[in-house]
Amino acid sequence: MLKNIWTTIFLLTVVIYQKPANALDLRVQPRFKTGIQFYEFEQPSFQSPAQDPEGKFPNIQSSVKYSDWLPFVSGGTTLFIDRLFIDVDVQYLFGGQDDSDFSSQNFVKSGGALQTDAVLQNKNSRLTADFDRFEWAISAGFEVFDNLVLFGGYKYAKTSVTSNILGTIESFQPSNGQPIPFLTGTTLGEVDIEFEYDGPFVGMNYNWRIQQGFMNGGLSFNFAAAFLDSTSQIDLSKVAVKSATGQVIPLNFQNNDGQGRNQFTELKGDSIGYSFGLGWQGITPVKGLTYLMGVTGYLYQFDHIEGKDTVENRIRLDFGLSYAFDF
Repeated sequence: MLKNIWTTIFLLTVVIYQKPANALDLRVQPRFKTGIQFYEFEQPSFQSPAQDPEGKFPNIQSSVKYSDWLPFVSGGTTLFIDRLFIDVDVQYLFGGQDDSDFSSQNFVKSGGALQTDAVLQNKNSRLTADFDRFEWAISAGFEVFDNLVLFGGYKYAKTSVTSNILGTIESFQPSNGQPIPFLTGTTLGEVDIEFEYDGPFVGMNYNWRIQQGFMNGGLSFNFAAAFLDSTSQIDLSKVAVKSATGQVIPLNFQNNDGQGRNQFTELKGDSIGYSFGLGWQGITPVKGLTYLMGVTGYLYQFDHIEGKDTVENRIRLDFGLSYAFDF
């Protein structure tokens, strides 16, 4: 994928700008930004095919939803070649925290430490989550008219969620409904989610030059559409139950062939996501140095299962500095 991106960028450069090197207007402009983002993530409830032989007890997970205001840092560099530019950007969101209700039903086949088939019903549980997010993007574009820029590129993002679980769990034999006392009690451990996506995007940016009083710079509006594929991995392998006798039993059972019976689910989806932004680039008394301010909203909904969407919404408020090196 990256090879194709760099090939495309090279071809754009060759086709659009067939000039001698000494006639090109070259500029490198690194930047650094910081700020705060409102981040919202919602994983919908889902039901996987029944795991027991009679098909009575499908695996069911309830929806989870997290949101928080997260500080972030980002950095990048833009190479301008006349009207063409190539840009690289990296962004990291620091730990957010939130909690969510959670319930589940899982069928576990007998084997290893478990002497009978079991249905585990997790009820009245709550997840307390810590999460962070990493993203990078590479893009290229050109100024088709004065102040109007078209661009396209490729992006990747990953959100990691670690959730401590606390609640109650009930267990019974699926054949006769008899309770399993040592697997009934308090739910402990972690429910971990890794959500990542990648894909191409295209967009436009329009800039208005303003020189009025202390307002000396450019006001810009940008819009982009991203065509993304996602994977969401839900891992319950660290969940355990503390029985009435005080015994802690991990629920990472194994069957007779030694294969892990831990609950791990992978969901795949796709999305056409949109972003809208308004920014200001102000000129400072220092030659080549500009300050940056902006607000951007992102709306991504990934169609995973049965028409239900995994949702990632963001609102970013940022401030930064950039410096231009002319050649």
